[in-house]
Parts: sequence; structure tokens; C-alpha cells
Amino acid sequence: MPNMKLLYLLLFTTTCFAQIEVTPNGLEFEEYGDFLVIEADTTSASELYKRALKYVEMNYKDPDEVYKGQVEEEYLKIETFKPNLTTANNSGVKLPIDARYFIEMRFKDGRVRYEITGLSMTAQNGGRPLNFSGSIWKGYPIYNKKGELRLEESKKDIEDYFNSELLGIKKILWGESPVDDW
Repeated sequence: MPNMKLLYLLLFTTTCFAQIEVTPNGLEFEEYGDFLVIEADTTSASELYKRALKYVEMNYKDPDEVYKGQVEEEYLKIETFKPNLTTANNSGVKLPIDARYFIEMRFKDGRVRYEITGLSMTAQNGGRPLNFSGSIWKGYPIYNKKGELRLEESKKDIEDYFNSELLGIKKILWGESPVDDW
């Protein structure tokens, strides 16, 4: 049953790298809640900082516009805009939702503190927000006031996006080169 092996591999990699979850309280990291510590064994803080800069240079069209704060070899803050992160259903019409957020990284020998801050998600049709929880009269809540999941697709889209981004950053911090098949 080769398809079962592929399914097990997919489930294994999804659970191993799915470290960010959408909850009624917002984005939560598996280990610490508000942030994640990325272990990088014996790599110096200086090298980790350089690798984080490499990630930005490789993944953003205009890196100079992305940098919002830097303390060499200690701290890096970047701003990211993600168009069409997910959609929200408004009376049968699927509205694209854009996201703007900040990533803050703090560097120490062998580890990086990674945190997503200042996340705002808004509909392209006039700016109604996509909220983690609340009333439908104040936006598009993923969870209702009782903590029940309303927008399963949005939850999945957000988790998939942020976990994929996190995996990309981790690979660069761990010294893995991106696949380049030219």
C-alpha cells in the first residue's frame, strides 16, 4: 500500500512542523504560547542573525522596506504583508482577506526567539477585520463568543501559511540551503 506510506509521511511532517495554531485567543505557539524558541545547536548568535538577514533578502522583493528594527546580532523586526491570506464568507460572497504582521527575532548562541506581533487581517472590500473570536457584527470571527469554531477554512489557511513560513525560516536558520534547480 504505497498510498498509505505517503499518507503517514504527510501526517508525520504536518504534525512535526505544525507549531502555530489559531485559537480564540489568537496565534499560539506549541511550546511557549506567545513565541517559539528555534534551537540551532552550536550556531553563534552572530551567524543566526546573518542567516535571518539572508532569509529576508531571499524572500522579500524590497528587503529595505521590510526591516522595521535591528540591533546587529541581537534583534531583528520585519513587517510582512500577505495578500489573499484567506477568505471570509459575507452573505455567500467570498471576500479575500489580507494580513499585515510583524516578526520579531531575538538571537542568542544556539537559539532564536521567534514571535509574530501586531497581526491585523482585513477584508479587501472595505476593511472589515477577520478576528480570532467575537461577534459577527464587528467583523468576521473565526470563533464565536462561546469559543466554537465558525470559519474552519480560514483557520486552516492561516495555520498552513504561518507554519509554512516558520518552516522556511527554520531551514535558513539551521543552515539548509534552499532548493535551487537551475
